[in-house]
Amino acid sequence: MLLFIDEPRNIKIVRQDPDGGARLPLGKVKKQEMAVPDDMAAQLKGTELEEIEAAFDLLTEGETCRIKAAVAGFPTTIREVLTYYKEVATAAEQRWILSAMLEGLRQVRRHDREHAG
Repeated sequence: MLLFIDEPRNIKIVRQDPDGGARLPLGKVKKQEMAVPDDMAAQLKGTELEEIEAAFDLLTEGETCRIKAAVAGFPTTIREVLTYYKEVATAAEQRWILSAMLEGLRQVRRHDREHAG
């Protein structure tokens, strides 16, 4: 049985006997690449490559869903942040919020200019 351990930049893949016992580290896969390195592929047994590819698909789908959820909640987030800005934010927090909003707006405008007819 393979175990997938989430790290900030990698997925650590470990083989674990289903009955317990020691773990055998197979290696790490960079999240940005999502490809099994050759040295790891040489260690895989049976359907383990398919297990890893299914895990990659799950991670990719999860990230897409996370982003879509963030987009769906974005209007609420903006409204709540603006309420916080107006009612209780310190001067430093207000600058932080303003900077993020201005940078976001700058990037949206740039994108729209570059993709306009």
